[in-house]
Amino acid sequence: MPERIFYARWHDNHFILLSHYTKRQNKTDRREVLRAIRLYEDWIERNGQ
Repeated sequence: MPERIFYARWHDNHFILLSHYTKRQNKTDRREVLRAIRLYEDWIERNGQ
């Protein structure tokens, strides 16, 4: 089964790995996308831009 990783680019060559899950369907699960967005917002709040 394919694995999916949500990540964000931060500054030049740094990446923030936000979320990982095993994809079971062809469509990306909306809940997983919303979870990654929530984790990104939390990370920005704690670490700044």
